[in-house]
Amino acid sequence: MSFCIYDSDIVVCNSNHLITYNIDNNLVSTIVLPHMECNKGVNIHNNIDVESYHMIISTTFSNDGKYFLVCTNRKQLCLYERKSKRLISNRILPRAASKVIFSPNNDIIVADKAGDAYLFSTTNPIENGALLLGHLSMLLDILVTEDGKYILTTDRDEKIRVSMFPHSYNIVSYCLGHSKFVTNICELPHKKEILISSGGDGTFMLWNYEFGRELLTVNFSEKIAKYNIDKFNQILKTNHYEEYVNVLPVKHLKATALNKLSSLLVISFYSSNILLVYIIDETIESHLTSTWIETIIMEDEPLDCFLKNHQMWVLTNAGVNVYILKNNHFVLDSITNNTLKELNEVWMSLNNDTLRQNLFPILYKRKYDNVQQYLERKKSRLSNTLE
Repeated sequence: MSFCIYDSDIVVCNSNHLITYNIDNNLVSTIVLPHMECNKGVNIHNNIDVESYHMIISTTFSNDGKYFLVCTNRKQLCLYERKSKRLISNRILPRAASKVIFSPNNDIIVADKAGDAYLFSTTNPIENGALLLGHLSMLLDILVTEDGKYILTTDRDEKIRVSMFPHSYNIVSYCLGHSKFVTNICELPHKKEILISSGGDGTFMLWNYEFGRELLTVNFSEKIAKYNIDKFNQILKTNHYEEYVNVLPVKHLKATALNKLSSLLVISFYSSNILLVYIIDETIESHLTSTWIETIIMEDEPLDCFLKNHQMWVLTNAGVNVYILKNNHFVLDSITNNTLKELNEVWMSLNNDTLRQNLFPILYKRKYDNVQQYLERKKSRLSNTLE
């Protein structure tokens, strides 16, 4: 599940449907994803149906708003023109993607679960992807800096790698400091040369990424109530995972500039209905400070969120709700929400028991009790030998 915004256009995804909405003319339309030309992918992962753990469709706009893309868990990558909503390409990726973004010149970069990142052309849809770089473990997030000089990648093994772009064999630095997987990175909006990162260790960190130097670490684990942790551990136990966690893994980390010296940061979590809100300030001496503003408790787990012009757009199973920042606190934006009624009605008509994005098979180890099966096979072999 995902949604994205560019100017007055909104795209919301659910299963094999795209809902597009224009705020200015109140026009809603629905697009059904095209038929996949081929599907050689395996739908079973560790005896689990893929749809049950990675069914969410990811979508994003290009930086100039000319295109938007959709990537599914079935390795389907579709490219559309924003204004006409014309389908430009319908690709089948060789491996399942973990993150898909646009490069500054509108080409597509795919980070996959094998640890590789590929560059796909938008002008030549039939051209195969060109390998940019590879990690030894699964990629979880990818970012091309606004100036187009660097490509940053994060993986399951706690690393953040900074490479030149597009000549990514030139490694500039590593940002090493997280003790768990890193699920999210973004540039600090008011000071782009600084990176924000977060994942599974209960902290977010700020970096001078060009030199791999840690600038600030903020521990937010105390802001999460114990019952949220207990609930998450119970889910792990119910699904036979070995891990026991003390913090919730971060689902989304979003940031927007408030002014030239401060940025707003919002963090959401897997299997939780809370949002943490922070402000990152830069002092006159160029030191960075972090201030916790509030914890927002939603009625349902946020599926995705987006920050735009001091507004926070949150997608849940009930639709899109917009909040506006007033006196450093988010309140419902009733004016904008009234304009979204038609969008939410279409969303609700298509949203049938939406499954939430689930990282358990990707990030946590599962227990398998196959001793009994082994003993039965051994008994069968011995019986055959005696006969």
